[in-house]
Amino acid sequence: MLVMLGCAALLLIAAGAGWRWRGYSLAVPAWQRYELAGTAGRAQALVWFVAVALLSGLAVGVFVVGPAGRLAMRLLAVTSPDAQGRITEAEQVVGQISLSGTVGFVLFVGVPFGLAAGLGYALASFVVPRGLGGGAVFGASALVLVGATVDPLRGDNPDFAIVGPGWLSVATFFLMAVLTGALTAPVAGRIAAALGRPTRWWWLWLPPLSLFATAALTVVSAVAGGVVVGCLVLLATLLLPRWSLVVRHRATRAVQAIVSVAVLVSIPGFVSALAAIVD
Repeated sequence: MLVMLGCAALLLIAAGAGWRWRGYSLAVPAWQRYELAGTAGRAQALVWFVAVALLSGLAVGVFVVGPAGRLAMRLLAVTSPDAQGRITEAEQVVGQISLSGTVGFVLFVGVPFGLAAGLGYALASFVVPRGLGGGAVFGASALVLVGATVDPLRGDNPDFAIVGPGWLSVATFFLMAVLTGALTAPVAGRIAAALGRPTRWWWLWLPPLSLFATAALTVVSAVAGGVVVGCLVLLATLLLPRWSLVVRHRATRAVQAIVSVAVLVSIPGFVSALAAIVD
């Protein structure tokens, strides 16, 4: 019970912070407007961007994805009394919630998916609406794109045959995805506002954090692949010369169109996975 109360407290802290910071949005500060800067300024902009994404993802993983995921698991265990004591796909015992298990879940599930959310939102923030609503759109879109193939709504996940009911599982994880996206937006905006120009002291924490993030993202390799592609696109954008403002605007529209088409193409598979879970 104390573990669940702790998870609820972390989630409430995140929700309160997200509401308080709802006016913040991820935007490039004036000193980092790469069209006015040289190569050094562009490099600093890229380093700053990566730092914001990683710190946002780490915070979201610890305060949102981890606690919310643990609460979701507990809810589905309570609504499945016949499943008590059975072993899940992750070799966990249904109904047994321990402090060590919760810490492990936050570290090995919450943090990797939180980092993926932070990096994904940072890359998508320039093509989705600003604020909580834009974050919610990002969360729902990400769930449609990868939720049925990576997690948490894989139709072939045997856990949905153990716990349920299926409609509650779908509703719980959909709400969790939307909440994660909605809270990632203000958290990223607040961290972006707090971080100044990169200094030499950043070398003390950013490289280790980057290595940790790289190792953590191997847990969600499909998402990591998308993040790598997005980073390469961002790097190419940062290297565009000053005269390419119109090109960048058109590129933004093109990315919006591509993402929209990708979401639409993913909908049939996503619906099929939901049907398999609810059935």
